[in-house]
Amino acid sequence: MNDINFSKRLFPSHKRSTKKQRQTITKDVNVLYDAYYAWESLRDFREEAKRNAMYTFGNQWGDYVVVNGKKMREEDYIKSQGKVPLKNNRVRSLVRSVLGQFSTNQTEPVCVARDRDEQGLGEMMSATVQYAYQRNRLWELDRRNLESFLVTGAAFFRTYYGWKDEPCMMDAWVDSVNYNKMFFDKYMDDPRHWDCTLIGQIHDLNVDDVIAQFATPENEDQIRDIYRANTKEGIMTNVENLTQRKLTEIDFFVPDDFNRCRVIEMWRKETKRRIRVHDWLTGEYYKVELNRKAELDATNEVRRQEQAAMGVAEEDMKLLEYQIFTDRYWYFRFMSPYGDILKQGETPYWHKSHPYSFKIYPFFNSEVHSFVSDFVDQQRYINRLITTQDFIMSAAAKGLLMFPEECLPEGMSMEEIADEWSAYNGIIYYKAKAGIPAPQQIVSNTSNSGVYDMLNVQLKLLEDISGVSGALQGQGARSGTSGALYAQQTQNGAINLVDVMESFRQLREDRDLKLLKTQQQFYTDVRYLNIAGSNYSRQASVYDPKKGRNVEVDLSLTESTSSPAYRMLQNEFLMQLFDKGAIMVEELLEIGQFPNADKILQRVQDRRKQMEEQQSQFAAQQEQMAGPGMQQQTMPM
Repeated sequence: MNDINFSKRLFPSHKRSTKKQRQTITKDVNVLYDAYYAWESLRDFREEAKRNAMYTFGNQWGDYVVVNGKKMREEDYIKSQGKVPLKNNRVRSLVRSVLGQFSTNQTEPVCVARDRDEQGLGEMMSATVQYAYQRNRLWELDRRNLESFLVTGAAFFRTYYGWKDEPCMMDAWVDSVNYNKMFFDKYMDDPRHWDCTLIGQIHDLNVDDVIAQFATPENEDQIRDIYRANTKEGIMTNVENLTQRKLTEIDFFVPDDFNRCRVIEMWRKETKRRIRVHDWLTGEYYKVELNRKAELDATNEVRRQEQAAMGVAEEDMKLLEYQIFTDRYWYFRFMSPYGDILKQGETPYWHKSHPYSFKIYPFFNSEVHSFVSDFVDQQRYINRLITTQDFIMSAAAKGLLMFPEECLPEGMSMEEIADEWSAYNGIIYYKAKAGIPAPQQIVSNTSNSGVYDMLNVQLKLLEDISGVSGALQGQGARSGTSGALYAQQTQNGAINLVDVMESFRQLREDRDLKLLKTQQQFYTDVRYLNIAGSNYSRQASVYDPKKGRNVEVDLSLTESTSSPAYRMLQNEFLMQLFDKGAIMVEELLEIGQFPNADKILQRVQDRRKQMEEQQSQFAAQQEQMAGPGMQQQTMPM
């Protein structure tokens, strides 16, 4: 990695407008330096991910080879020999099989309150996070991120609360972040990534978006000045002071489109001396800045006087107990590629962390080896065998005519003989001569070259290494295979994918927990959670911030109740209870997942209400017909 010279780079040639504006936006050289080297440390990961994606999506002859001292792609080398680079993409089919397995076993988040007295709120919190699932189309987003997880070995989500133009509303949102835009701490060694101290991403925005997100009336002109040099010539002039690499290799500072503005978002764990406070009166723990120590002492003095007047002993007084400690907290910065800090501050989220959820698989010795990378070599060998067989077939004799010149009839040319030979009813008359062989046609048999046997071996190795068997892919069973054996083969194939699927499931749980914490923080109004196809009660379908903001829940992913198999089992169980008289028809329709259940339930309730009204009217008529005399006789009875 080349050394960086920041001395010239950090002070662009454009001028600041006023002294007031110079004080509005500051610079931080060290933070930009740390972000850049975190990005550079992932260069090998991005190259490997790019190669895996290349083999997954069809460009399987893109590797470079050196032929006679000249570097060229394998595809160009094959074409230079007059051949077509053939390929049989088996990687893509394996990835699709895993995605199909994930989609078949669809799961959804379920919340359980930690306090036994708040168990009823767990259903409301489950409905809240599932509402976010439908709002963000997370099942589709999860499939696409799983695909990236299989190809690259890493997946990233960003969870935040804000405004989105497409649905035109403020809500909790989840975005999928491309691995090419991410950078993170290179010193991590925890497979749970709990020791991450630095993470961020790069954004390419137009000038209007930058102004809308980061500008204030005091610094709008300055931000426009910062990105006024965002032209090809301006960026080249500034970047050349940073490194000696060519412009085409620098992607951290320079956007792909020079009409876009590069914004670098970085979250870093920092330290500061603060005061940790325990309020014995309310039982609350919180932390304050050091400059508020006098305020805490004044509060304690007031409490001593008030409680002494009430006759409370000194040792029983409810005071503020505090101590100075070193606080570890997440701090964010949005920076320009010139080092200007557009926005900064401590994390605003209740979960006290950064908005990203990510997983690297497998995280072994700080290395990444994706699911696809395990069988790239088998795919390369399969393509090579197919191409080799194509070479053999193109070079072999296919209906070659051996015609002795001595057998050439008089008055006929070789062109006429070729036409007659290839005609379905052609006839060639010639005088046979002793010792001269008759014309013959030669056809070479290329099936005994051994290529087909090697190809079958590689295809079998591909299934063994990937763990995706033919049964898991939905291929038909061979003749004589029993149904139980085929089901067992499918189950064994799924076992080979448990490790990678469980890692991705853990990523989704971490993301959903951050999503739920974000909803608890920013959902300050009562919300009706309109979840299509859910079986939640009416009370759980309404989010009450007074009840949900302070609930501590454990979130886990379970089998989705929206799957056809789950609904069928649930309906069968409810029908058994209904037949035994354990539940009423209203309860059956409310809990079950039946077609038109809401309409039927409404009809049943309307009919029951009508019958109750008729019974009340009949009772009133009976009382009127009985008269006062009958009432007097019935009173002693």
